Amino acid sequence: MTLSQLVTDPYNRRARLQPALLAILPVFLVALLLYPEVEAHSATLLGVATYFGGAVWLTQLGRERGKKLEPGLHARWGGKPSVAMLRHRDTRLNAPTKARYHSTLGSQVPHMTLPTAEEEANNSAAADETYEAASDWLLANTRDTGAFRLIFEENMNYGFRRNYWALKPLAVSVNVVLILLLSILFAQGWTGDLTTTLQGFDNLFWAAAAVPVLHLVATLLIVTDSWVGTVADAYAQQLLAATDILSKN
Repeated sequence: MTLSQLVTDPYNRRARLQPALLAILPVFLVALLLYPEVEAHSATLLGVATYFGGAVWLTQLGRERGKKLEPGLHARWGGKPSVAMLRHRDTRLNAPTKARYHSTLGSQVPHMTLPTAEEEANNSAAADETYEAASDWLLANTRDTGAFRLIFEENMNYGFRRNYWALKPLAVSVNVVLILLLSILFAQGWTGDLTTTLQGFDNLFWAAAAVPVLHLVATLLIVTDSWVGTVADAYAQQLLAATDILSKN
C-alpha cells in the first residue's frame, strides 16, 4: 500500500491513516508550539518519513493490531454484532424485523435455513455458524459502496474507532513521554521560586504542556470497548437492513 492509496481511498484514509495520525498528533503540535521554525521544514520531514514508509507502517500497525484484538472485543460484547443481532434471544432488533430478516435470508441465501428459537437454544454454536454465514453473504453482496453508502460510512466509522482503540497504548505512551520531556524542561527552568519559575515560561510552553495532558485524558476516558461497540452496532444494523434491499433485487 502506498501513501497515495492511503490518502485518496476513503476507507484507507478514515479507518487506517487518520487513527494513526491521531495517535501521534501531540508530537507534531508540541513541536510546532515549542519550535515554530520546525514548520518551515515540516514538508521535508514528512517527505522523508513517507519515503521510508513511516505513515504506511503506522497504518498497518493499527490495522493488524485491531484485527488481532477484535475477537476479544466480540467476546466481551457477547459475539460479533451482525451475528448476535440475528439471535432470537438478542433484543437489539425488534421481533417483527428480526423475523423478516430470518425469513428473507432463508429464502435468499442458497442452502441456508435459519434456526428457530428452540433450535438456537438447543445448539447455540450451530445457530451462530448459520448467522455468521448469513452475515458473510450480506457482506459479499453489499460491496457496492455507492448503492450501500450507509453501510460503507458505518464501516469506516467502525474501522476508525477500532484501529484507534488498538493504537491506544501507543497514544498513551506518546503522551507520557511528552509529559516527561516537558517536565524536564520545566525542571531545567526552575529558579528555586515557584512564581518566578512559572513566569519564566511563555504561553506557548503552557499550551504545549496542555496538549499531551488533554490528549491523554481524552484517550483514556473516551476510547473504550463501549466506544467501539456503539459504532459496531450501528454498522451491524445497517448491514442487516440490507436484507430488505437485496430481497427486492
